[in-house]
Amino acid sequence: MVTGTVGASESHHRTWWPGVALGVGVSCAGAFQQFKLPPVLPDLLRAHPHDPAVAAGFMSIYALVAVVVSQPLGRWLQDTGRPGHGRLGRGLALAGLVMALGGALALIWPDSSVLFLAGRGLEGLGFALCAIAGPAIAAQAAAPRDLPLVTGLLAGWIPIGQIIAALVAAPFPDWRVLWWLGIVLALGLALLGRRSAGALTRKTTAEEALTARQKKLLWLGGSIFLLWSGQYFAFMTWLTSYLEIRYGLSLRESVGAYLLPVVVLLGFNILTGWALGRGLPLLRALTLGLLSQAIVWMAAPFAEGWIGLALLLFYGIGAGIVPTCLFQVPHRIVGGAARAGAFGIVMAARNVGVFLGPLLLGVLIKGPEDWPLSFTIMTAVTLGATALAIALRWLLLRQS
Repeated sequence: MVTGTVGASESHHRTWWPGVALGVGVSCAGAFQQFKLPPVLPDLLRAHPHDPAVAAGFMSIYALVAVVVSQPLGRWLQDTGRPGHGRLGRGLALAGLVMALGGALALIWPDSSVLFLAGRGLEGLGFALCAIAGPAIAAQAAAPRDLPLVTGLLAGWIPIGQIIAALVAAPFPDWRVLWWLGIVLALGLALLGRRSAGALTRKTTAEEALTARQKKLLWLGGSIFLLWSGQYFAFMTWLTSYLEIRYGLSLRESVGAYLLPVVVLLGFNILTGWALGRGLPLLRALTLGLLSQAIVWMAAPFAEGWIGLALLLFYGIGAGIVPTCLFQVPHRIVGGAARAGAFGIVMAARNVGVFLGPLLLGVLIKGPEDWPLSFTIMTAVTLGATALAIALRWLLLRQS
């Protein structure tokens, strides 16, 4: 059972590391549920043929649900301060229950595209709760001096979920193994949330209300997240299939190559968080990270053999820097540890990209000849995100 309070670190100016671990773990649990699909997507489609556009929807439905519910969930998850009525804990319990139900639907009716999609949609509701509650719990538990490092750990929630899913998929390529594991994980999350509701209660104050200017800046930061996550989730959803087509890798080999940028990404999440805490300029790092990813997309059509795999590693560097900076942006905008309401705005915008990216790429790539065009589109999207990052930097400097 979780003990203490999330707000303890604020009064003692010390980081409550169990709270940080809980917040990061909650986020990673949500990421695992979403990313259990890509490593076993070829096996799933062989066993239960679904149209490629529908299969892309199995990832995008997460974001579609999150786009609709993130803002109201962010407002709801702001605790009332009533002892024993911590909404963050109740949100975790609800997340676990709906994810377990969604996983069960997919296992019972795997041949039904409608029911499989409905199951993934329920998991997406749980994911949205985890994506807001996890960062809010960890940020509230962090002392100001440790907040950038905690942000770096939080930014690793997606790659950690990806790595766990891929590691399980490698020896057990049967997609059902990951779904059963997802149900067990979800039920554990539900139990944890129910038992920790009181411990996650904190006192709210009127000063935490977001101003109109802060909301506009948060939507601008969220727009950058939208563009970046669109290209990232599109590529990661279809990466194993791309590696099989482009390089002729087996399923096991493609899962191994799929992990290369993810492992690098995770390392640079933590490294970037550490560097931000020691004075690395936030928005300058964000701009350079986005530019590095644009360079990867420009070079991708010409990369062959081992050069292409090396390019995956370079992609992972930028993909580690960018989300760490983007998760730190809400703290910079509100001038302290961002609450669930601020993360609700950013995550709502981010999830538009998560929804559109895999879906559009799934429609676009009908064969190997379609990948060069997709790389051109990815380049344009990433450069657009870079332009918005420059605009955000200018506005924040002007505000300062």
